[in-house]
Amino acid sequence: MPMLKEIPVPGPRATFLVPRDVTIAGTVYFDGPVLVEGTVDGGVRAQTVQVAEKGIVDGVVVGENVVVLGEVNGSIYAKELVLRTASTVEGHIYHEALVLEKGCYFEGSSRRYSNAVSMAPDP
Repeated sequence: MPMLKEIPVPGPRATFLVPRDVTIAGTVYFDGPVLVEGTVDGGVRAQTVQVAEKGIVDGVVVGENVVVLGEVNGSIYAKELVLRTASTVEGHIYHEALVLEKGCYFEGSSRRYSNAVSMAPDP
């Protein structure tokens, strides 16, 4: 009888969570998804970034996919960027694809680039 070999199956990536009552001073770097429910004073660089309804980021946000439901004060560099209803973004955004939902607040400039993530300044 042939032996069955166990094949490892990659599981879902763990999400780096900034809880609601937590403030991080400095930039968060993570090679996976980041969910900001609290405050980051310094920026976020990750594969995907979601700023929750009560979440705040004061600094640069860089990610392939970025979804903002809360507040970002600073530049955003993303391949795909979504500003949800009631979100607030003050700063410059650089993106390949952009969705602005009715009711979002955006003050700044928007520029479309095919390589927006690679244009982000070095930390």
